[in-house]
Amino acid sequence: MKKINHISNNICPHCRANMREKWIKLHLDKEISISEIAKISGYHQDTLYIWKRRYLKQGIEGLIDKSRAPHSHPNEYSDDIKDKIKELRLEKSNRRVSGPKTIKKRIKDRYGLEISRSGIAKFLNKEGLISQKISRKVKNKKERIKKCRIHEPGEMLQLDIKYSLKSHSDSWFYQYLGIDYITNIAYGNIYELRSNLESLIFLKSVIKFYPFDVLNVQTDNDNVFTNKYVGYLKSTDPLSPRLHPFDILCQDLNIKHFLIDKGKPAQNGKIERFHRTCEEEFYQK
Repeated sequence: MKKINHISNNICPHCRANMREKWIKLHLDKEISISEIAKISGYHQDTLYIWKRRYLKQGIEGLIDKSRAPHSHPNEYSDDIKDKIKELRLEKSNRRVSGPKTIKKRIKDRYGLEISRSGIAKFLNKEGLISQKISRKVKNKKERIKKCRIHEPGEMLQLDIKYSLKSHSDSWFYQYLGIDYITNIAYGNIYELRSNLESLIFLKSVIKFYPFDVLNVQTDNDNVFTNKYVGYLKSTDPLSPRLHPFDILCQDLNIKHFLIDKGKPAQNGKIERFHRTCEEEFYQK
């Protein structure tokens, strides 16, 4: 058997716990030895024994990673200093609450204590005493689907367009492609034009082709899929921007449309890799 790599640290703790539970259940239900599980999974036997002990005692909750942060720190502020910082935070200077720099100066002047400004800022942030200013960049950030949450076919379909071949009149044909993230089942059509209409026709054909329900689709920022950069952000009515026909069709079909970040085609990695396969194994031959 091939050795399976360790689970990536990018996925959420609950997904990691579910995977660990599958290994432990394989040992408990199928009566496969821990040493055999270690060879298959790539985890050390000691790690698997620890997981087994936790699972038998606490269930799946015991397989969720706990925080390794210390409960206390030798340089932590005393309760008296914490109360002083909170009190000074509420003192207003020029109709504004005092910041870390002002609090540091007042603590030194009034109590003769030398405290770092960064330490005060961290304490205020931890206590929720600093208002979180949301930058414009964060406001405009697109919603992304978490790949570790994708477990069933149809939960994410990656779509894209590729220049396929030229006709005798030296005009391009365009290959519209879709690939399911879980099953890797790919589907494509070739059209003479590349426009909003072809995108709508292709999406409808995709829905008919796949034997399962398509819940989410992910595309790049091509103007045949979205007008986010030429429509949404430049709309005369920002609260009610004009929707792209592709988005309208997705809403009618109860499909959620996700966009990758600008200039990051690797986020649509499966469909990009399939483009390369088509090019090498079909068009180049």
